[in-house]
Amino acid sequence: MICEILCVGTELLLGDIVNTDGAFIARETAALGFSSYHQTTVGDNPERLREAVNLALSRSDVVILTGGLGPTCDDITKNAVADAFGKKMIFDEATRADIEAYFRRVGRPMTENNLSQCWVPEGATVFYNKWGTAPGLGIEGEIGGQTKYAVLLPGPPAECEPMFEACAKPWLARLSDDVIYSLNLHLWGIGESAAESILRPMMESSENPTVAPYACEHEVRIRVTARARTLEEAKALCRAKADEIRQTDVGEKIYTETDNPFDAKNAVVTTLIGELRRRGMTFATAESCTAGMIGSSVGDIPGASDVFVGGIISYTNDVKERVLGVPHETLETVGAVSEECAAAMAEGARRQTGADIAVSVTGIAGPGGGTPEKPVGTVCFGVATEKGTHTETRHFNGKNDRAKIRRLTTANAMMLAIRTLRGDLAP
Repeated sequence: MICEILCVGTELLLGDIVNTDGAFIARETAALGFSSYHQTTVGDNPERLREAVNLALSRSDVVILTGGLGPTCDDITKNAVADAFGKKMIFDEATRADIEAYFRRVGRPMTENNLSQCWVPEGATVFYNKWGTAPGLGIEGEIGGQTKYAVLLPGPPAECEPMFEACAKPWLARLSDDVIYSLNLHLWGIGESAAESILRPMMESSENPTVAPYACEHEVRIRVTARARTLEEAKALCRAKADEIRQTDVGEKIYTETDNPFDAKNAVVTTLIGELRRRGMTFATAESCTAGMIGSSVGDIPGASDVFVGGIISYTNDVKERVLGVPHETLETVGAVSEECAAAMAEGARRQTGADIAVSVTGIAGPGGGTPEKPVGTVCFGVATEKGTHTETRHFNGKNDRAKIRRLTTANAMMLAIRTLRGDLAP
């Protein structure tokens, strides 16, 4: 069954907000087993919206729309979809009661225009909104002799995502006979082109599951995707292919696997936390050029407090010396951006916090401050444990992209900690 996503809102076209709804729904519908060939964004214009709705319904079995369900005059999605299905609008008293209850809960007066949200296409399944006011809808009907389906969801992600999970997903699940499952293999220390050249024969010959590489900012991800009648069957197909990939030359570069978007996005930090938990160890940071990004990344993961004891942001030499115990002589002779300084920072963080392992970063994120000997993008790392301290220097991004240098530094620091915990790095 073919599914198309249609996101409504002029603010999306203008770039005022990022369209996260489209990405979220695409992942969810793929997991349900739907195929997807088109995704469209259209502004709040009645004529263009009707044209987009009719086109989507002409080439897809299911159309999922987000946005345009609110109480204002530019919220026109329901009318456009009702017209496409040839359904008249009716006033739904249950929706009115639900909206009134919402305003009582939040303690705000309900304005008259909110009642416009109570008009729904006749015969539609109403998804009552527990997270806002605009209800979602499930619509089924004949168009051109074929059964078509539409799902309407509110635009704000804080409403769209939970409503999809609680209401739309069960409504849609009955339409698909298959499931699609993806397993991500995360590679470190190899580029996309190198990984692709090794895996190309497998990529060309594999149909189910498929194998595809994706270049992320600091790593390469190999996505293995299978379609099957059950989730267990799809997982088994992906597992067999992943084991096959591990037998190739990229196998030694795989540092973890994930099978959900959150873990895939945060693979390095979730892997680090997992390694610490398995060993019953604690972690600390000493950060200069990243100014707390490493600690913040760890703290973004729920439950990280059981392994992360704290961090010290030491932007100035004075703090490096007074708080972390970096020798004054080191700062005077080889400077703050040096492996000697990084070693002292990591050891100082471990000493001050009592952590089992501490990482440090000190570098030049730019755009200024570089020299011929230490250009912008030069970063020194330290990892300290009871067994000793490992240091190394990396050079990132010759284009003086400050934000990217700091992100790459953060990811590399966590990977150094992972490799140390696994015994891949000697002090």
